[in-house]
Amino acid sequence: MRTTRNSVLILTAFFSLACTGKEEATEGTTSSDTNASMGTEDEVGTEDEVGTGEGTGEGEGEGEGDEDSTSSGFVPDTDMAAVNDCDPFMQDCPDGEKCVAYASSGGTWDANKCVAVTGTGAVGDTCVYGGAASGTDDCSEETVCWNAQDIEGVLTGTCFDFCGGTAENPSCEDGTTCRIVNEGTITVCLPDCDPLFQDCMDGLGCYYSGGSNTFQCIIVAGGGIPTGEPCGFNNDCAPGNYCADGAALESCNGSACCASFCDINEDPGPCEEPLQCVAFFDEGTAPPMYDTLGLCILPL
Repeated sequence: MRTTRNSVLILTAFFSLACTGKEEATEGTTSSDTNASMGTEDEVGTEDEVGTGEGTGEGEGEGEGDEDSTSSGFVPDTDMAAVNDCDPFMQDCPDGEKCVAYASSGGTWDANKCVAVTGTGAVGDTCVYGGAASGTDDCSEETVCWNAQDIEGVLTGTCFDFCGGTAENPSCEDGTTCRIVNEGTITVCLPDCDPLFQDCMDGLGCYYSGGSNTFQCIIVAGGGIPTGEPCGFNNDCAPGNYCADGAALESCNGSACCASFCDINEDPGPCEEPLQCVAFFDEGTAPPMYDTLGLCILPL
């Protein structure tokens, strides 16, 4: 039976400045330098320092800070103002260069700069990321390396398009959504994914990306915290889970714990009592792809 209540998003754990300084939990590589993850969620603190996929720090655990950390809690915003030499939406660099995010202070991505285009990688191609400090990669002028993970000492990810349009009205090709994190220093078009099927590549999980109100593939921070255990960011949790407010769970030894996704139409209910499958989005607000998505939490 479907239980109605306010959107589960209100159950997202919100964290102190210490956490918001990180991005998600480790979206990018496992290397601390890549915590700026250019390619790391949001996004619970938004899906590494989860970054944008390039380094840990995609704040997502990944070194990236979600555009709207208060709504997604997926990738927290960084705590220092960005100093930008270029605009990632305008891509206003000289010919032969592109505007990328980098870690100006050696931590997570907090600024943008122009770097030389050194490769021709197209969307979907494997790429090599130079790390958060340099922000370089071997993708083409129109694309950026995202979700980079340390593979035998090399930060290896996938090329994706930069977002088009503006920060207020971003645009991407059909089937992809603009992920804006770390106070707008990172803008990348990522494909949507299904949190129930977890249709992401190895090392990635389908996590909620609050700023874009969708789910996208983000690097799993650490080994992935199991259901019911304390968490700080969405991508801290093992794929198939969401970092929810501890008050929404039967027993949680922290302010937030990992809760498993479920299908609200599944009968009998997929959750263990007293937990129930509660709709993730408010009634009438769920994107079509997620209209049956729920979370195993306590009912009101």
